[in-house]
Amino acid sequence: MSGKTVRDTVTAIGFIASMVFVGFEIRTSNLQARAAAYQAIGIATSEFHRDFDARLNRLETEGSYPEATARWALQDWEAVSRMWTADLRMVETILLQVEQGLLPDDAMERLGYNWVHSLPALERSDLACLWPQLRLQVGSEVRRRIEGATPRDDWFNCQIDLESLRDRAARGELDR
Repeated sequence: MSGKTVRDTVTAIGFIASMVFVGFEIRTSNLQARAAAYQAIGIATSEFHRDFDARLNRLETEGSYPEATARWALQDWEAVSRMWTADLRMVETILLQVEQGLLPDDAMERLGYNWVHSLPALERSDLACLWPQLRLQVGSEVRRRIEGATPRDDWFNCQIDLESLRDRAARGELDR
């Protein structure tokens, strides 16, 4: 075997070894990024649920009952709005991380957020009343999933004027 052949063979082996090493490093980096993404979502979800108190649990349950939401004070609507905003931000974060390849396509299900596209959320009186405001705060994919999960004819027809409620509270006409 000539010296040139040996050099070329050693160069090729070195190149292949370095490519294997680079591939391994990329794979390790991707696994670490995915683990970090799951960890961040898990921590945020845990904090979200940890902050639920008895009042928020009651409001979340009552949110499906129009006769209950009709009795809510402005502070109840504000608390539920913050709850839905936080939940929708988590959904948006998961979808973004799926889009970026940090999480697999089934991350929504794995993390317990499959309700977004499987439950008719806009049949709920609380979300249906807040949706005109909330839909402006989320991206098109979240809007598509939420609105697509409930046939338009089944959306709860909210009769509560939240803007008027806010205005009256700001003018001191009612308790917040």
